[in-house]
Amino acid sequence: MRRFWPLFLFLIIFVVAVMGFNSQSSSKLSSNLPPQRIISISPSITETLFALGLGNNVVAVTDYCDFPAEVNTLPKVGGFVNPNLETIITLEPDLVILLANQQRVVEQLQQLNIPTLPVLNTTLDDIKRTIAVIGQRTQHQQQAEQLLNKINQKIAFIAEKTKGLARPTVMITMGHSIDAEHMKQVFIAGQHDFYNDLISLAGGQNVYQALQPSVPSLSVEGIMQLNPQIIVDIYPEADDHNSDLKHVLQQWYGLKYVDAIKNNRIHLIEQNYATIPGPRIFLLLDQLARLIHPELDWEASAP
Repeated sequence: MRRFWPLFLFLIIFVVAVMGFNSQSSSKLSSNLPPQRIISISPSITETLFALGLGNNVVAVTDYCDFPAEVNTLPKVGGFVNPNLETIITLEPDLVILLANQQRVVEQLQQLNIPTLPVLNTTLDDIKRTIAVIGQRTQHQQQAEQLLNKINQKIAFIAEKTKGLARPTVMITMGHSIDAEHMKQVFIAGQHDFYNDLISLAGGQNVYQALQPSVPSLSVEGIMQLNPQIIVDIYPEADDHNSDLKHVLQQWYGLKYVDAIKNNRIHLIEQNYATIPGPRIFLLLDQLARLIHPELDWEASAP
């Protein structure tokens, strides 16, 4: 029987984000006053708000927001794709922050005269720009600047450590299906997303170099043809999936002719920050750099 590991919500959000809009602007902003009642329609936005010290201003989040722990007690407004407009109206927000690709929801909120702030999270630059935009709109520019400085220091440190080194080919996977015997379809990072950016910043190169499709899916034969030197298989935290990771690892080791498998460079990452394109995604940057270049002393002069 075919068994799918449940990252489909993440994959839906990921695909929508990668194929999303290229603008980032405010809509229906009725006042220059900082918002006091904010609703977040994305886990990455929720994490950004709390990272900027705006947790007390957040009055509701989506069903899928679970970080930080404080959000578990907040009212929920439904899912990413179909938030409950009646609940949103009842909560009387003075700002709803959502992804720019949620255009239908943006239009519905505009018709209800609810101020919105559409943002992007497709690439690492989008994620950093979103931090700045939310900081500006909420008059938390100083907090945003401090967070961005910390992020940029980490990026600069890793760039300096890996400068001049060989850049091994890396394949990041974030969803696949398996049956009792064989791995089936595998979704991997393409050239247009934050995982591609992370690979490059961490001192590797994405094994998938084609510009299309935005979110490639490969068969076992396709993986063998690409022959990555390193494979990083992304999972959320244990409570958010029901896959037997020992079994998954056994399936990977069945691809014995792939360099990553021959050299024991297959890594399963099981942290929820690895699937959320918010401020904590830069924790994954540090993790990837250590996996791609284990020969370096990463503790020396670390920021």
